Amino acid sequence: MRTRHLLARSALAVAIATGFAAASVPGQEAFAAGPPPANQPLKLKSLVISGNKQVSTDEILAALPFHQGDTVTRNQIDAGVQDVMGVYQKKNVGLKFGEKLKFAGSAVNVEWMIEEQAPQAARQVALVVDRIVFQGNKKLSDADLTAATRLRPGSTIDQAAMAADQQAVQQAYKKHNVSAAIGVVPSQPAGDNHVVLTYQITEK
Repeated sequence: MRTRHLLARSALAVAIATGFAAASVPGQEAFAAGPPPANQPLKLKSLVISGNKQVSTDEILAALPFHQGDTVTRNQIDAGVQDVMGVYQKKNVGLKFGEKLKFAGSAVNVEWMIEEQAPQAARQVALVVDRIVFQGNKKLSDADLTAATRLRPGSTIDQAAMAADQQAVQQAYKKHNVSAAIGVVPSQPAGDNHVVLTYQITEK
């Protein structure tokens, strides 16, 4: 089971991961070495959304490019979370977002738990990069990847800047003729407005 807790600020639409854990699921065939690769196709066995009141489940599902029964990857699920954040941003509604992924063989069960805030409670707080971490990169050095990106410690971060740097890392791998799946997780370990960006890289 993979559990994530995210905090979305409507003014920024940046998913802030405040926790991450991986464990096996009793009674199910789980991956012994942890969750499957980020780009591995999985059958979406179920997608459960709870806690949403100001934004209907139909609105959330309409924003997603996948639905129950489809084949998805962890990367696509992560992108779907960003789509949900975008829906809430447009409505100026803040939220706390929790995610549980349960893997069973080639299938995945997704549960999204939403705790909404009143529209007027959504605060516009600038998030600042505190540190940038690269994980899983062996064929390209940290220096190579840093040179390809624009965000640095002290930079103000928003969704567009984060997405642009994620694409830049992907292009750096392409330039070196290396195939890789790139994920980026922003977290707030200190609980303030300082963000640690962690690039989760799966090289092929």
